[in-house]
Amino acid sequence: MTERTPHRVVITGMGMATSLGLDLTTCWRRLLAGDNGIRKLSFWDPSAYTAKVAGEVGEIPDLPADLPLSRDAYRRTVRLFWPPVREAFVDAGLDRIPVEPSQVGIAVGTSVNYIDMTLLKHYFLLRHQDRPTLDLGRFRREGRQPGNSFFRRLGDMVANVPARLLHLSGPALVCDTACAASAHAVVEAFRAVRSGRARAMIAGGSAALVSPMSILAFTLLGALSRQADPEVASRPFDRKRDGFVMGEGAGAVVLESLESALERDAHIHAELAGGATTLNAHNLTDPSPDGASEARAMTLALQDGRLDPGDIDYIAAHGTSTPKNDAVETSAIKRVFGPVVRRVLVSSIKGQIGHTIAAAGVLNLICAVKSITDGMVPPTMHLHNPDPECDLDYVANQSRKARIRAALVNAFAFGGQNAVLAVKAYSS
Repeated sequence: MTERTPHRVVITGMGMATSLGLDLTTCWRRLLAGDNGIRKLSFWDPSAYTAKVAGEVGEIPDLPADLPLSRDAYRRTVRLFWPPVREAFVDAGLDRIPVEPSQVGIAVGTSVNYIDMTLLKHYFLLRHQDRPTLDLGRFRREGRQPGNSFFRRLGDMVANVPARLLHLSGPALVCDTACAASAHAVVEAFRAVRSGRARAMIAGGSAALVSPMSILAFTLLGALSRQADPEVASRPFDRKRDGFVMGEGAGAVVLESLESALERDAHIHAELAGGATTLNAHNLTDPSPDGASEARAMTLALQDGRLDPGDIDYIAAHGTSTPKNDAVETSAIKRVFGPVVRRVLVSSIKGQIGHTIAAAGVLNLICAVKSITDGMVPPTMHLHNPDPECDLDYVANQSRKARIRAALVNAFAFGGQNAVLAVKAYSS
């Protein structure tokens, strides 16, 4: 059997939705301006919670009416994913110059699929009054579940809905690897296009976890900031950081083989050069103690993309605003970049939109691509108190004009699941 020559993979479409806006143009403009999408929780009264703020998206447009189920069958995560997917699809010109549906696939990152407040309330009402168990007799007599509850529990709906709406029938997968989920999805989509298993892939992720149960769960883990002031609650790499802020968000990119993009005369934003994943399995919530596993993921992504540390001008950092992550990520970057680290720009957008969990990786990728194409790097907002352990150039508090030839995109998740992408300016 003859070995295929790997395809070059380019990015031809991008879409984004965050608390700063429901389209990429708005989000990018407001990120560069330093606007804050974090505000006091409004979805419910947070007075009994230690977490008081979040990056809420607000009203999400309804899905197209031609779907087979009613609106309440589709969880907020699924509905939030559709606007950026549609935006990326149109940006890539796939609506005008399509690719054979069997050659276009989808890879999506999602997380915490199992928490459904509707079902939780339903089962709570059917509990035994004298002990914490379900009353099976009452459940048999009265336990008819809310409409469409089965579909609401399915994690793969986040991929199936856009695939149905866009008539895609290529490879499909859903990654549930916490905060690295969308970056993992992009890595797998990248490999599918590079190997020739698909001509194009829509890849990304979505998260809408600003709910009472999710906020409570992450609070009990000690992960969330207790700051009530939105201007200081999320402050990546700052000495006074005390945890992350939950943010809603979704993002999507169209990855396409270079041959396909040129044949369709599609606009090429950048080239996705490489990607890598590692696992440290050190702790449920903490990164590796010394950053070795995170550094290895960055090194492998560079090697996969045939890049050297000196080729990288910008790192779209995971930068969660938690005490351990930011220090360990800084240490990992230093391990990889050595003496050239002082010339590398590093920033985290989580100071403005919070931590979007499963969407974080793809949103970072989009920002890295825009930094390459626009020559502007988004800031790390609310960084006012230098931390001796975090001593890199984090583009503090103001976006910066810079020539970015290539960038790394970091996503470091709970459970030690790491995914890193390497993206560079497209050159024929």
